Amino acid sequence: MTELQSDANGSIPLIYESRPPAWLPKVHSCADLGFFGFFPPCAGQEEGLLSETNVKNGFTLNQQVLAETFSAHTIINGGLSSEMTFFKLEALMNEIFARKADNIPSIPSASFRIPTRVTLNDAKRQSWFADLANPHVPLYKLGKSVPHGAKGHDLLDLLQSNNVAIPRAVWFLRVFGANETLLNSISSSTNMNSIQFFSRSTDDELTLCLLEHSATVDLLIAIIDTFHRFSTIWACMNEVRSIVAALDKAHRVWKARGIQSRPLLSLLLDFDDGKYLSNVSRERITTDVTMFTSALQPATAHLDIVPDVLPEILLLAGDPDQDAPSLLANSLWIKYRKSVDWAWKVWDNTVASLRQVPIMTSDEAGRRACAVRYGVLLWHVDQHLAMGLDGEVLRWFLGPGRNEVVVLNTEAWDLLIIVLLYLSVHGALKTTTILQGMVYPAWQQAASVTINQPSPTIETFLRSANDVCRRLLLSDDINDDLPPVDLLELQCIQTRRQDVYAQAHFSRLASSIPVLISLQNNKYISEELRRDSTSLRHLISQNQDFRQGVYRNLDAIREAFERSLRTLDTHNGTLNKHLVAGLRLLLYDINVGDDIELSEWPAVTSLLSPWKIAATMVQMQLILKEMGQDLLRDPTDTSAHANLDRLILMLFSHSMTSEEAFYVGEMARGVDNLVARKFVNNGLRCITERVRDSTLTIPSNSSSAFQRADTTLSTILENPAQEDFMEALSSKLVLIESSIVSTSNSDIDEILTQDMILFLRLLQFEMGFRGAWTIKLKETTDRIVSSLFDILLHISSISPTSILYPLMLDTLYYIYDEIPIDPKATPFDPFRHYPSISPADLPLVLPAEHRKQIVSLLPFLSDSCSTSNMVYSQRDTMGNIVLGLPVVNRAWEWIENLGEPAIVDTNQENKDREESARLESKYTVKNSGSLPLEVFDARLTGEGVSGTSASAHDSDHKRLGKLRNFEDCLSKENVFERDWRETRMDLEADIGHPAGRHWTEMDEETGGSSQIAPSKLLKSTPPRCSPAPSNASRSSARGSGASVRPSPQGALNRNSSSTINDILEVDSATTMTPKQPLNNKRRASTSAVASDDEIEIIAGPVPVPSQISKKPRIKPSAKGRPKRK
Repeated sequence: MTELQSDANGSIPLIYESRPPAWLPKVHSCADLGFFGFFPPCAGQEEGLLSETNVKNGFTLNQQVLAETFSAHTIINGGLSSEMTFFKLEALMNEIFARKADNIPSIPSASFRIPTRVTLNDAKRQSWFADLANPHVPLYKLGKSVPHGAKGHDLLDLLQSNNVAIPRAVWFLRVFGANETLLNSISSSTNMNSIQFFSRSTDDELTLCLLEHSATVDLLIAIIDTFHRFSTIWACMNEVRSIVAALDKAHRVWKARGIQSRPLLSLLLDFDDGKYLSNVSRERITTDVTMFTSALQPATAHLDIVPDVLPEILLLAGDPDQDAPSLLANSLWIKYRKSVDWAWKVWDNTVASLRQVPIMTSDEAGRRACAVRYGVLLWHVDQHLAMGLDGEVLRWFLGPGRNEVVVLNTEAWDLLIIVLLYLSVHGALKTTTILQGMVYPAWQQAASVTINQPSPTIETFLRSANDVCRRLLLSDDINDDLPPVDLLELQCIQTRRQDVYAQAHFSRLASSIPVLISLQNNKYISEELRRDSTSLRHLISQNQDFRQGVYRNLDAIREAFERSLRTLDTHNGTLNKHLVAGLRLLLYDINVGDDIELSEWPAVTSLLSPWKIAATMVQMQLILKEMGQDLLRDPTDTSAHANLDRLILMLFSHSMTSEEAFYVGEMARGVDNLVARKFVNNGLRCITERVRDSTLTIPSNSSSAFQRADTTLSTILENPAQEDFMEALSSKLVLIESSIVSTSNSDIDEILTQDMILFLRLLQFEMGFRGAWTIKLKETTDRIVSSLFDILLHISSISPTSILYPLMLDTLYYIYDEIPIDPKATPFDPFRHYPSISPADLPLVLPAEHRKQIVSLLPFLSDSCSTSNMVYSQRDTMGNIVLGLPVVNRAWEWIENLGEPAIVDTNQENKDREESARLESKYTVKNSGSLPLEVFDARLTGEGVSGTSASAHDSDHKRLGKLRNFEDCLSKENVFERDWRETRMDLEADIGHPAGRHWTEMDEETGGSSQIAPSKLLKSTPPRCSPAPSNASRSSARGSGASVRPSPQGALNRNSSSTINDILEVDSATTMTPKQPLNNKRRASTSAVASDDEIEIIAGPVPVPSQISKKPRIKPSAKGRPKRK
């Protein structure tokens, strides 16, 4: 209530003006319709007329209707019973929703951007990862940009060493991977049926069913190969646990049949990996493996000695019995199972027997049948070995077998190839073993031939190795003579290939590609074999599985080709060109000539595309190193210099993003000093031309291309290039200075600000090269420093908060420290390059903080309170104190604990309020997530969800009022909360009233906003009824603004024929004396000790009996019962 003197005319003396409480909501957000339940008195109201009737009898409200007991129940029921009622209601609600949807603003455009990758020094990079590990640093602050980091397992080691939590590490890997692949094309309109991720869900069920019902060993091996081949897919489908359980069951079934399958046990332990099996099952399987191993190879101190020659193996060639191979394998195991090398000698004798088979028979079909018998023999030998035959065969190939295979003729090789393929199909030999033991050594020997007429056996060895490589890695055909002869064997061959492209073996295959390139350029090998090797290399390079392995292991490819440049014969430079062409075929599937010119290369935008940028880096590294070797062989080769210059200029003439700049910088890592000199100086010349042409739109992060170079590059910068660059910067700074100095307002043009920031970054980049300071470079730097200082003073005067000020100040600090001082100058002046202005001549409008910082750039020392009136002193020989020079304040000798309090940023909150007011909407939506809302076809509904529902313990009147408002919102409340809200009782406020204070006093202090609780009403003494209620009483009869419920005093005035002031049953207590107890149902709801189950809710107002003069009969209390206090 606000006290007033009089109204505008001075006729009616207004004493108080009634105003609604601050928490009371408006009826409408835009129209002036007043407040809910607030009807303040105003001039011209009927109750304000001092008529004779009103003065004598008081103001009486007229009846609003003829019969207040009239009910519309019959009319409403009649309307509801109509068949069209619900259709009309449906049409009405549909129309409401349609109009509401038309008026709701659309969802804003997506504002999320993938964090860019930046290059940081070691300190900042470590600080960034420390913030990533700190759970108190929100990720949205780190998400502005992420640093370039390690890859592969090095990246995981980096996250683990910094103790980064798994959720935050996953977030970083997602951001890192998004920058690496840019696979963000899936949206709500994408047809997911066209994208095939994994096999159908029925495949695993079918495979598990076949595993359960497998009856033969061949079918079991095929199923095991299926699980092994698609192991990654099973893991992605989360089926590993089911597969492990099925494999364990199959192992028990086969064990019950008396068969122990080593491939089955190996796959079971591999899939389990200590995660899925129970401890009991794992111990049982481990016991089975131990028993299986000890049964096949018993431990004994007396080892059997196997003779070097086993004649029974040679005799197998003439035994056509189908069981002969298995019987021979069993007998050999029984004889020599206690020997550690019996399988090795069986293999050695088998190879020797294969050399004799062509002599024993001339029938080609008979030879193949003998080879198959030997394959069956070796497969049975593999079954009798605890660790298998694979390791013994590899040991033989890398040992004495290296010389044995070289002397094999063509007929013997045909038979040995059949044996190798048979063992590979049946799982006895790995494909990697055959490649490592036979194929790679054949390529190496052929590439190292240096005589005009090599041995025919070497060419035979090479031809056979190429044939085996084609059949194992490339062929998918079924043959009648050689394995694979059916689909099951072809499945086995394809399964064995996966080990070749795995990380453990892929480096060996990658190292063999340069060997093949060297082989095809070896003039001592026949032309036919060179063409065959070239064709084989092209087929391998274009193979899909191999290409995927290349992009998964780019580091292995780079190391293999770089190692070939150092180790292979490259004295004439021809092989280098072939190596580069071979690498291009691996990375881009481009089969071009070896003498391709730079003008025929793809565009730089294609080379530096996100899909090929990492591969381009590997290729460019090899090209730069190859060019460096050409220049080392002949430093005067003008064509080599021209090619290198054109290549570098082609790279730097392209506008690069931070990602591209990083990889361009990686290209210069590890190159020769001559190439590095060209790389740095040509790049600097390119930037100089951009500066001179006023094309300052080059990305400032292009300097990161130089930052990735070796630290020795700073010593090979050519003076002319550095002088031209600084001269171009000086000329550009003159133009920028004239534009900034001519600006008198505080807002500097945005484009001018960006130009200045770019200039400062380029200047700091150039100062990082610690080259020789020539006289011209010193003079240019003096001009730049002088202009920077003048611009600094101007900006500090007109725009102290500009971002340019701290950048320029730091740059000046850096340059002053870098400019060398000539110690031979006379006189010696350490402040020769500093501004000569006096502190007194500085502009008076400089902020105090800026003045202190700028004075530190001047060759004057300011007084400090910490050193004022202090001098250095000493004692002479007589013991007297001798005063010396004043103490100089040197800030670097003082250590302070600097800290600043956290500042809450309210800018975003203010922006949200402004946006809500602009849209005239209570709710706003931010489309700032990583997944834009358009992906989900989202739309605004205008509805909101209340964070906290109204409760009996909630005194927030504003929230209570909003919940009573008719609006579209979602809230939750139980039946008790609703009872308190609908009866407008505030239990917490009631209990919280200080003791001894009357409710009317609280009501007056809060502007009539207090709500009466029944317990307070019972304890208070009701006031007497006035025959002529006051103005405040009359206003409360209609619902005063001081309260959102009728006043209890209004119920005592029965002169009115209206029942608008009828109150709840609890209010009838006002007619009783204070000594009379009150016994009603509402009392239980206010009792502090009553439980919720004992509360009975009264649905609405209860009419009071018409004759108020009759007092209700009150049952007297029992004698001796104490009164409650």
